[in-house]
Amino acid sequence: MIDWRVVEAEVVGYLQELIRIDTTNPPGNETAAARHLAGILKAEGFAPQLTESAPGRGNVTARYEGGPEPPLLLLGHTDVVACESDKWSVSPFSGLLQDGCVWGRGALDMKNMVAAELMVFLLLKRQRVRLNRDILYAATADEEAGKGDHGPGWLLDHHPEQIEADFILTEGGGADLWVGDTHFFTCQTGQKGICRIHLRFGGRPGHGSMPHDDNALVRLSRALAGLHRARFPLHPSVTVAAFLEGLAAHQDEATATLLRQVAEPEQSDAALAQLPLAADLKEELRALLRNTASLTIFRAGDKINVIPAEACASIDGRLAPGQDADSFLAELRRFIGDRVEIEIDQYSPPLEASAESALYRAIETVMGDHVPDARLVPIISNGGTDAKHICPRRPGTQVYGFMPYRQTPGLEESRLIHGHDERTTVENLLFATQVLFDVVCRFGGANLE
Repeated sequence: MIDWRVVEAEVVGYLQELIRIDTTNPPGNETAAARHLAGILKAEGFAPQLTESAPGRGNVTARYEGGPEPPLLLLGHTDVVACESDKWSVSPFSGLLQDGCVWGRGALDMKNMVAAELMVFLLLKRQRVRLNRDILYAATADEEAGKGDHGPGWLLDHHPEQIEADFILTEGGGADLWVGDTHFFTCQTGQKGICRIHLRFGGRPGHGSMPHDDNALVRLSRALAGLHRARFPLHPSVTVAAFLEGLAAHQDEATATLLRQVAEPEQSDAALAQLPLAADLKEELRALLRNTASLTIFRAGDKINVIPAEACASIDGRLAPGQDADSFLAELRRFIGDRVEIEIDQYSPPLEASAESALYRAIETVMGDHVPDARLVPIISNGGTDAKHICPRRPGTQVYGFMPYRQTPGLEESRLIHGHDERTTVENLLFATQVLFDVVCRFGGANLE
C-alpha cells in the first residue's frame, strides 16, 4: 500500500528543489535541473541518460520496462519564463511552502508536473508494478522560447530512442470547470497551429520636415488598422465540437441548444453572448473557433527627424485545426491588403489527437473513480506545448495534456501562470500525482505485486 501522506511530503520536496534551480529561458540552464533529476533517478536504481543539445541545455530521460505494447512517455519541460522579482511577494526561486502552497516560478508551468511525473515514475518501481508497456520519463529543455531547438524536437532528431512513444502525457489540460450544476475536467487533445509572421512596407525616406504620401510607417499603419477590425471566419474543429457537445449533454434544453449553436457560423456570436458561461471561457471559445492574429511588435525609424525607408510589424498568428499557412495568409490579406510584404518566421500545424483512444478512455475512467460527479471533455489549446515539436517529426503520435487540478477558491491558478506570485496548492499537487499514477497503471494494464 502507498502511504500518500509520505508521498505528499516527497513530491512537495521535489517541486521545491526544482523551483530553486533557476532555469529562466533564455538562457535556460536546464542542465542543472537535468543533473538534479538524474541523481534522484540513479539513486532509485534507474539508468538515466543526460544529453545536451548545447552547453547548459540539458535533457534527462529514463525508462521503466514493461511489456510489448506501445510505450507511454511522461513528458515535462524544466525551463521557465522570466519574472519581475520586485513585483513578487516572495522570492520567485525560493520554493517557499506557505499557506498550503508551493511558491515560485514554475510552480504551475510546469515544474509541478515534472515533479508529479517523477513521483509516479519512482512509485512504479517501488511498488514493482508490472505493465504491458514501457513507461518513459523525460524532463526536457527549451519549451518556453517557442522554437524548441534544444528539447524534445532535438532529442527526436539526435536520440530518438530516448523518447519515441506512441502516447504522451504532458501539460495543457486537467482544469476543472462548472457549467450549470455539472462538474467537468478537461483533457487537452490538441492545440492550434502557429504562424508567426513579419510584415514589411517599404517607402521613400526623407527629411521629417517634408511630409509625403510614400511614408512606409503610414502605409503599414493603414494596413494594420484593417487588422484591428478583422473578424476571421469560423472553423469549428472536431475537438471543439466534441467539447461543446460534452457540455451540452448535461444541460437543460435551452442551454444545450445555445452550446451547439456556438459551432454554427451564423449563430455563434449570439449564442455565446446568451450562454451562462464565465467571460474568460467565452473569450477562449471565440479564439478556438477561428484563426487569430495578434499584433505584438511594431518597428520603424530611429530618428525623429527622418522619415523611415521601411516599417515592420510582427504578428502572432494561431491556426484552427484544418487550417494551414496558406489559408491563414489568404484570410489575413482580406484585412491588410495585397501590397504588404509577408515573411513567415515560424510555422507549426494545428494538432488533434483522438478522444477515442485507450489513453483518453483510461483518463476518463480514472477521473470517474477520483471525482465521481465529474465528466471529462476534450479541448484544444489556443497556446502551444512541446507537442508542436513532436507530432510533425513523428506523425501519429497521440499527445494529451493532462495535469488534473481543482480550482482553489480565491486563488485562480490559471491567472498565475507566467504571472506574479505563481504558486500551486499542496492539495492539488498530491491530487495530480495520485490521478496520474492511476492513469499510468490503468493504461499499462497494471498488476501490483
